[in-house]
Amino acid sequence: MKTLTAPVLPANRVAMLDTLRGFALFGVLMVNMQYFHQPMMALMLGFPETVTGADKASTLLIKFLFEGKFYVIFALLFGYGISIFLSKTLTSGVSILPVLRRRLGVLLLIGILHLVLLWTGDILVFYAIFGFVLLLFIKVSNKGLVKWSIWLVSIPIVFTTLMWLFIRMAMQIPEAASAFEASYAETVKTVQNMVENATRIYSSGTFREMVSMRLQEYQFLAPGVLFFYPVVLAMFMLGLLGGRKQLIENYSDHLPFFRKSMWVGLSVGLPFSLLFVYAFLNVKPIQMDVYSVLHTIGHSLSGIFMGLFYISTLVLLASKNKLKTFSAWISPVGQMALTNYLLHSIICTTIFYGYGFGLYGQIGAFQGVLLAIVIFIVQIPLSRFWLSRFYYGPFEWLWRTLTYGKAQPFVKKNLPH
Repeated sequence: MKTLTAPVLPANRVAMLDTLRGFALFGVLMVNMQYFHQPMMALMLGFPETVTGADKASTLLIKFLFEGKFYVIFALLFGYGISIFLSKTLTSGVSILPVLRRRLGVLLLIGILHLVLLWTGDILVFYAIFGFVLLLFIKVSNKGLVKWSIWLVSIPIVFTTLMWLFIRMAMQIPEAASAFEASYAETVKTVQNMVENATRIYSSGTFREMVSMRLQEYQFLAPGVLFFYPVVLAMFMLGLLGGRKQLIENYSDHLPFFRKSMWVGLSVGLPFSLLFVYAFLNVKPIQMDVYSVLHTIGHSLSGIFMGLFYISTLVLLASKNKLKTFSAWISPVGQMALTNYLLHSIICTTIFYGYGFGLYGQIGAFQGVLLAIVIFIVQIPLSRFWLSRFYYGPFEWLWRTLTYGKAQPFVKKNLPH
C-alpha cells in the first residue's frame, strides 16, 4: 500500500501542471490589474468619457483574450490538484479526506486574511468553499461530473435570461416600469458614490478605513457569485475528471483529445469572445437588458472554450518539444502560484494605495497592462532564485505545514557555492 503522510516532494511534481499554473497566473494578473488601480465597481459603470483610445483598446483586449479565460484554467487545475491529493493514502489506509479538509480550511483562512488585509478581489475564499462542496462529488461517476458541470454552467445564463424576461414583461406595466427606473437610478448613484469613496479612501485614507471599504465592496459584490462561481465549481468537477484520467501526467497518451479540444475551443471560444466584447460595449450600467444576457453568455462560454484552447495548445507544443524553454522559465512561477498570487496584491496595493506610493486612480488600462507584464517578468527570475534555495514558496510552505500539523522541509541543504 502506498503511504504518504506529507506533500509530494518538489522533485516528484508534474512539471506540465506547474507550467499551466504559471501561464494562468499571468492571465489572472492581467485581468486583476484593472481592479488594483481602480475600484472593483468602476467597470460596472462602463467607460468614462475621458478614456483614451489606448486605454479603451487595452480594456477590450483584456476582455477578448484574458477575462473569464484564465480563472477557468486555474479552476480546472484546482480540481485536478484535488484529484491528485485524493489519490494519496495515509499510513494504515486511513482516509486522506480529513487532511484535505484541513488543507481547504487553511486556504479559507489565508483567503479571509487576504480579503480583509489586502484586496477585495480575493478568489481563495470561494475556491476553499467550493472545494468543500466538491468533496460531496468525489464518488460521482465521470458521466455524472460532466452532467453536473453542464447544469452549473447553465445557471448564470438561465438566471440572467429569466431576470431579463421578467423585467421586460414588468416594464409593460407603468407602475412597475417607474419603480424599476427609480431602482436603476438609485443603484447607479450608489455605485458612483462607492467608486468615489473607494478612490478617496484607497488613495489617502487610513488602513482601518481601507479595511472597512473592502468589506463594503465585498458585501456589495457578493451576490454576483451567482453569475460567476457556478462556473468555477463546474471547472473544479471537470478538473477532478481530468485528474482521474491523468490527462496531464500522461498527456502523450491523450494527444487526440487535446487536438480536438484545441480546435473546438478555438472555433467556439473566439465567436463567444467577440460576443462578450460586443455586449460589454453595449450593455447599460447596472441595468438588466438583452446585452446583459449576451454578456453573461459570452463571458461563461468564451472563458470555458478559450481556456481549453490555451491548455490544449500548450500541451500539444510540449508534446513536440517546443515548450522546453518556456516551461523552464514559467513552471517555477506556477510552483509558487499561491505566493505569487498573494505577491500580486502586496505589490500592487503598495504601488497604488495611500500607505505606499499613492497612485490609485492615476493610471489607465494601457499602463496597467504594461505594469502587469513587468511584475510578472520580475516574478520569473525571483521564483527560479527562490526555488533554487528553498523547497517551497513561503506561503506554500505555510499552507503545507498547517495542513499536516508538522513543519515541512524548507531550506535546501548542500547548496552550490
